[in-house]
Amino acid sequence: MNTKTFFRKKILKSTIALAVCLGAHGYTKAQGFYTTTPTPRTSRPSLDKLRATLLDANKNPGYVFIALHRAAWIDGTPENSELAIAKAANNSNVDIIEIDLKTSKDGKVYLMHDDYLQRTTNFLDMYPNTYGTGKDNYGKAFEYSWDELGKLRLKNEEKTYTDQKIPLLKDAISIASQTGVFLQLDINDDRTFQESVNVVKAANAFPFVMFKGDKTPQKLMTFLTALTDAEKQQLIFAPFIGPNSKPEGAANADPMKFYEDWENWRRANSKYKGIAGIYEMIFKSGQDTSVIQVGEKIRAGGKRIGIFSAQPEYYRGRYIGNVNINQCCNDNPDVDRRGDFEFILAPNNNRNAGINGYIITDEVTTFLEYFPNRTIQ
Repeated sequence: MNTKTFFRKKILKSTIALAVCLGAHGYTKAQGFYTTTPTPRTSRPSLDKLRATLLDANKNPGYVFIALHRAAWIDGTPENSELAIAKAANNSNVDIIEIDLKTSKDGKVYLMHDDYLQRTTNFLDMYPNTYGTGKDNYGKAFEYSWDELGKLRLKNEEKTYTDQKIPLLKDAISIASQTGVFLQLDINDDRTFQESVNVVKAANAFPFVMFKGDKTPQKLMTFLTALTDAEKQQLIFAPFIGPNSKPEGAANADPMKFYEDWENWRRANSKYKGIAGIYEMIFKSGQDTSVIQVGEKIRAGGKRIGIFSAQPEYYRGRYIGNVNINQCCNDNPDVDRRGDFEFILAPNNNRNAGINGYIITDEVTTFLEYFPNRTIQ
C-alpha cells in the first residue's frame, strides 16, 4: 500500500468517527483537511437506465455502480437482514444490493453468508448443549429446517442481539421490487442456485435480480431448463473469472479459455444479452496477471467488469464461538489489494484492465469519496 493510500484511509476513518460524534446521519460534511460524502442524489436512475448501462460499457462510460455488500450492515444493523436491505434500497446512491443465500433442510432459500449460523445468530444460545468442531453439522446452515431457522435472532457486527429474524429470499425480493434497485445473489452451491432460480421465477423478478458465479455456459444452462425464453432474455448472470477459472471439461485452470468459451456462447446466443453481459473479476494483487489480461480483453470488447472490494481492514472475519471456518479475506494489503480502489481501477497501472462496472463494498461513504459525481443519462 503506498503512503498516499495509507493516509487517505486513516484520515477517512477519523472523519467517519467525527461525523458519528456530531450525530451525523450519513452525509454530514466535516470541516478540515478531509471531507465526507457529498450530498446524495435525490433519486436513483430508473431500472431501465441502470440495466442498459450495466450491460453496455459505451453507455455512461464513466459510471461505476455501487453494490452494497450484505446490504447496509455497518451501522449496527444485522447483515443480510430485512432492515439492512430496506436501508440500502432507500439510499438512492446504491444501485445494487448484494446478498448471500443458503437453503434450509426443507428447501427454503434464505439469507445467510456463512456456512455456519454461530457468528450471525443466537444459535449457540438456542442449542447450548452441543459442541461443534467447525467440521461437523453443528450449526451448519443446510442442516436445519426453516421452522428451526425462523426462531433465531440475528446479531449485528458488535455481536449484539437484535429483533431481526433471518429473511427468506422472497422477502428480499419483495423489498427490492418497490424501490428500483438491483438485487445481486451470491450463491456458493448448486442446490441453492437452482432453488433461487425457482424463487425468482415465481416472483417474476428477473428484471431486477442478478445472478453470478463460476459456472461454465453448459453448467448454467442446466439450471435454466424451466425458464421461458422471455425469462432467459431478462436474466442477468455475471461469470466469475479468477486464477482458478476452469473451462468445461478441462483438467487445469485457464482464465482466458474460460472467458473465450463464454464469449463463443454469447455469439451463438446473442438474444440473451444479460447472460455474460458483465463479468466479475477475482484478482487480489498485481501477481494475478492472467486474470488482469482477461480483464483487458473484456474491456476492449465493450463490456463492464465488477469486483468484490470490501476493504480487508474493515472485515470482521468468520470465527466466532466454537467454530472456526474459512476466513474470506487476507488483511495484508500486499497480498490482498482489493481494499485499494486505485489498484482495482487500474491493476498494475493499466486502467484498460480495471473495474468499470460495479464495486461491491461495505461503505457508501468510502465509495462516494472516489466517485463523487456519478451521473447517468
